[in-house]
Amino acid sequence: MKTFLNYTEIQTKITSVLTFILTLGVLRFNRLPINWLVTGVFFAGMFLFDLTTTAINNYIDSKTNGQDIGYSRTQGKAIIFGMLAVSIGLGIYLVILSDLLILLVGMLCFGVGILYTWGPIPISRQPYGEIISGVMYGYFIPFIMIHANAPGYLVSFAYYNGTLTLGFEIVALIYFVIIFMTPTVLTASIMLANNTCDVEADVKVNRFTLPFYIGQKNAIRLLKLLYVSVYSSILVAVLLGVLPCLSLLTFVTIPRVIKDVNEFTKELKKHISFKYIIDAFIIIMLTFGISVLIGSFL
Repeated sequence: MKTFLNYTEIQTKITSVLTFILTLGVLRFNRLPINWLVTGVFFAGMFLFDLTTTAINNYIDSKTNGQDIGYSRTQGKAIIFGMLAVSIGLGIYLVILSDLLILLVGMLCFGVGILYTWGPIPISRQPYGEIISGVMYGYFIPFIMIHANAPGYLVSFAYYNGTLTLGFEIVALIYFVIIFMTPTVLTASIMLANNTCDVEADVKVNRFTLPFYIGQKNAIRLLKLLYVSVYSSILVAVLLGVLPCLSLLTFVTIPRVIKDVNEFTKELKKHISFKYIIDAFIIIMLTFGISVLIGSFL
């Protein structure tokens, strides 16, 4: 079991779990229905697919850097396909419980998740990896969860006699973008920090990420700007009335986050500095998610 947890890096799944908790709070605060069967199936499929993409990443990396995954290559591949099959099965069940829009969005998520590290041009090796990872975790996870529980709240979907009709609730979508900017930006910040530490090592394996193009100094400036946007979006969402006032408790994390970012920039060595950005993510998302969830009951 320990080998499996290391292979799938279970500790990194806090990103999707905290986004899930935040979405639950948003559903409750906005008085949207919560179908617990749908929510449970979604969580299981999401979590398992998250494990799968990490296993794929480690499996691919082990080819180039000789990393020990704890299993033989045949076993490692079998675990990947096993988890992928179960997560696809859960995804299909979720479609049966909801509608075909979940199928379309889910297929996109599966495709991006696999191509993130697999294929001739892996997304993780490109300068837009931060954007893709942020949007997938920060916007697509909440979108699927909200639409599965409250169809039509963000997007209405109908298919009849070969005609596909989509309707967009513009105001609700704008609020959605503002609310979930926090997990989106924070997820992007993790990848940006990771790539900033690995610029020299990445180039050696033909991996040209965003910090390679803009330089480490500008990457650090961008990282700090991302944190500013996090707190700004929370404030705007509260002022618009789409998040509970209790969400402002997230601002108490500012001193700790400033300290973490400063520690990160002192020495850009992954084994020393990267943990500070993970710490910043957890403290912000944990405070934000729990405050929104508690605020939804008040």
